[in-house]
Amino acid sequence: MGHDLWLDPLVGRGLAFISHAHTDHSRRHQVAVLTAETLALVRDNHRPREARVVAYGTPVQLGEAAVTLLPAGHMLGSAQLLFEHEGARLLYTGDMKLRLGHGRETPVPRADVLVIESTYGRPHFLFPEPDAALEELALLCRRALDSGVVPVLLAHALGKTQELMLALEPYGFSFALEPRSMPHARAYAGAGVDMPDYVELDPETESTRVVIAPPTGKVVIRRLRRYRTVLVSGWAQDREFSRLFGADLALPLSDHCDFEELVRVVERSGADQVYTVHGFSEDLARHLRKRGVRASALSATEQLAFAI
Repeated sequence: MGHDLWLDPLVGRGLAFISHAHTDHSRRHQVAVLTAETLALVRDNHRPREARVVAYGTPVQLGEAAVTLLPAGHMLGSAQLLFEHEGARLLYTGDMKLRLGHGRETPVPRADVLVIESTYGRPHFLFPEPDAALEELALLCRRALDSGVVPVLLAHALGKTQELMLALEPYGFSFALEPRSMPHARAYAGAGVDMPDYVELDPETESTRVVIAPPTGKVVIRRLRRYRTVLVSGWAQDREFSRLFGADLALPLSDHCDFEELVRVVERSGADQVYTVHGFSEDLARHLRKRGVRASALSATEQLAFAI
């Protein structure tokens, strides 16, 4: 389209959209379009020199085009981008979660062209209903604590940790965070989120809280007296990946779409042309073509770097 707007590029650009605050999607761009929450959470050395903050559902002009950011369901501030110019509509999902629990789903606008993340773009990635998975996780945590065992949830330090805390709080849990997760919990609070009760993990004394740590945080975790680890990730359905982290259990409670959800996003968008990016992009594109959808996977060098 010739507008020089980059979508989650891997290197700094003059004008770019940052879909959410994870470091594989954010860079220090000259000008970045993003939500206020993403700006609050993005790492200091990834903050854009100039931020164009856009509220959900409010179209803004970008040259001769209109840009609208819509919730993506992935984490606080995550956004889809709808780009409209001369009657054409392009939708970029970024990382996205369709099923939000309690019967809620992330809305998908109609578009002519769809650029969709494909992290779990293989058919064996089929996740349980979020509510059922959360109930199972809460039960695991309660049984562990009642048995004098500390439940340790292995989850991404930014986004996944805080969303787990918020989801598990109604079950009556309090939390102890591995030190690398602490700044992100404070950032969530700084962005206006009322966070549950939490402290920084002291492995020498902890016995009554649910511990949450990054999957690579087991050096600290091993100092706990009695504990049980649970990898909380969509990758729980990939045995090789789960084995890498040596977790006692793995639960596929994800902040992304599973395979069937990705297909539903494509269907709901009504797009005539689909581009798949990130993850199993070739697999998803091939499956979509079998369903009669015009779909292409962007090459590895273009992953997360689509420009319009």
